[in-house]
Amino acid sequence: MQSNQILLRTAKGHFISVTMYGKRQTKSILVINSATGVKQHFYAKFAMFVAQQGIAVMTYDYHGIFQSLDRDIRKIESNASDWAKVDMEEILLYIKQEYPEAKITVMGHSIGGQMIGLAKTALSVDKIILVTAQNGYWGYWKGFGKLRMLFNWYILFPILTKVFGYMPSKKIMGMENLPQRVAEQWCRWCRHPHYLFGDEFIKNKYYNKITMPLTAISVSDDRFAPKQAIDWMTDQYNKATIKRIHWNPKDFNVKEIGHFGLFRSKFRETAWPLILDEIM
Repeated sequence: MQSNQILLRTAKGHFISVTMYGKRQTKSILVINSATGVKQHFYAKFAMFVAQQGIAVMTYDYHGIFQSLDRDIRKIESNASDWAKVDMEEILLYIKQEYPEAKITVMGHSIGGQMIGLAKTALSVDKIILVTAQNGYWGYWKGFGKLRMLFNWYILFPILTKVFGYMPSKKIMGMENLPQRVAEQWCRWCRHPHYLFGDEFIKNKYYNKITMPLTAISVSDDRFAPKQAIDWMTDQYNKATIKRIHWNPKDFNVKEIGHFGLFRSKFRETAWPLILDEIM
């Protein structure tokens, strides 16, 4: 499957690494917004599957993540909301310029779905798909999961971020390291019942202006995204035409799906065609 690497310079001057799968001559483009600290390459097999159906796919690394880490991570000034307002915005503007007639679908995984309503150009896309995109407030968890979230947001993240000047999450959580301002803002969100909507420093949210079709997908065994937290986040897109999908592992004859599972190749013959139906 053909893929091309693109470097885009954003309005703030930094570069983001983009991969485009499929043919450049296309009438439909899927943009995949990654989860926090997840490399764009994690979505490569799913992207190739979609591209084989004639839909071009664009993945990218947020500023400060993997191939978009263009300087010492301690010098990265982007915060989490910049990933949408600057990085995602640049992707969509690029598509609008290069493919003015193409249908655009934006798929956001986890934080990648939470933040779509922060990008102004998202108002002009044709469809949105949220995959396990939740309100990260700790109060949605129960039992040990709640204790783990409280520890993360009030102790682990603040202390390590202050000590290192960035969040060394690669060593302790298996995700990419996070720039300091990203980690600090994410912590603030996860300590507030209204998550990013409680962030007084974020100006210009567009959630209640998004009117296109939106599909929100959740899974029953997701320890990072309880169903109620996903329902809350989906409800913030209150002017969209919403379709809700909730899957159980038994729906696909597997033992587990989890927060990241739907993008794994073991679902190529089961969940992927169903997700493709939502993209088409």
